[in-house]
Amino acid sequence: MKIKYFFNIFGLFSFVFLPLQNSNAQAETTSELYKSIQNLDAILFEKGFNQCLISEMEPYISDDLEFYHDQGGITNSKKSFLLTIQQNICSNQEQKPIRKLQDNSLEVFPLYEKGALYGAIQHGIHQFFIKEPNKELYLTSTAKFTHLWIKANDTWKLKRVLSYDHQIPKTTTNSKKVIVLADELLVTYLGTYAGEYVNATISRKEKSLLMDSGDMQLVIHPETDNLFFANEAPLTFEFVSVNGKVVKMIVRENGKIVDEVKRVK
Repeated sequence: MKIKYFFNIFGLFSFVFLPLQNSNAQAETTSELYKSIQNLDAILFEKGFNQCLISEMEPYISDDLEFYHDQGGITNSKKSFLLTIQQNICSNQEQKPIRKLQDNSLEVFPLYEKGALYGAIQHGIHQFFIKEPNKELYLTSTAKFTHLWIKANDTWKLKRVLSYDHQIPKTTTNSKKVIVLADELLVTYLGTYAGEYVNATISRKEKSLLMDSGDMQLVIHPETDNLFFANEAPLTFEFVSVNGKVVKMIVRENGKIVDEVKRVK
């Protein structure tokens, strides 16, 4: 038994230390592979994400795509992924999310099997903006991403996606003054809210509130008895009461109403 175990381990290490037939180092920016992945990135994000030309990105998505998002959870099929793009990214052209690839962040690493290129790992940094009519784009968040591309029959397919380390720009600050509310008043705002674009849970965060929408978590601070603001984004949250009971929350971005979300629980 010990001899068999020894040879199994020896075989494993022999494989690991075999001379590499192809270098798996990062692809040069001038290489054909790098340019191919760069072009695929443009199809996914410039065509699909930014311009909502879903049909142009669709052929490059694997049917068994797995997408892992550090705030939005798991998407485990091509159909679900494309539906998410249509419903969340392309549904509101008045406040359209725009993605840009951070300059000089794209890295590509080839994957070989028996000397043949079968895939590539793409790594980079997203920059997400909001596009509104008659306004300049403004940055809302950044995130790191890792893509696994598989090449079969000379066709590239996006098979696995990791989207993580989402960050709200620290340069976005708010100079509004925070007031202190009584605990009895703060607890009246806790609950679950649902709207057309915003679905959120409001919970306590010390003397403020925590707004958790799945894609974003923000600590919101009281400015008045029923108006709260975020330091990290140009958002305000106004709680509306009827007969002493909170019935909805009005969400504004840069002073403009984004959604009116009803309290459902």
